[in-house]
Amino acid sequence: MSLDKVTVAKRYSKALFEILDEKGQLDAGFAELEQLRKVFQDNPQLGTALTDSTLDLSKREALVKPFLDNSSSYIHNLIQMVFDYNRMDAMVEIINQFQTLYDEKNQTVYADVTTAVALDDAQLDSLKTGYAERVGAKQVILNSKVDASILGGVIIQSEGTIFDGSIKTKIARVRQALLG
Repeated sequence: MSLDKVTVAKRYSKALFEILDEKGQLDAGFAELEQLRKVFQDNPQLGTALTDSTLDLSKREALVKPFLDNSSSYIHNLIQMVFDYNRMDAMVEIINQFQTLYDEKNQTVYADVTTAVALDDAQLDSLKTGYAERVGAKQVILNSKVDASILGGVIIQSEGTIFDGSIKTKIARVRQALLG
């Protein structure tokens, strides 16, 4: 029975995470994985090519060789094992799963912030600090977007949770209370 990419990715990433954590190499390993992920994202057919059994093995080995030659020992071992098991098309998902573990350990939270007008750096920093305190994170990374239709206030979405402090929603609540 073949395992799906997410299951494979979770297993590989957890094993690598535990090794790098034990060896005190999490930050360096994550930085290296980010570069590797960028290569795969910039070349979306690379993972497929490296798992394509119709492509001669020597050609696939030649494609993967630069990754092996330019990686630290633990990342090298990951790449080699993923290649040997013909799962290179799961590499981005493996790195994504690794990042999830890395972010949990470092208490990093990602959030989308919607405002009616663009926020300056001081306002964004204030939002980050307040949100970090609210959710118990050490670091908050915000993706800010502007939507004039909310009229004012802030909407923050993160990990399935929405904090809606927009004027539009407050008006809708008042309207509903008056009608109902």
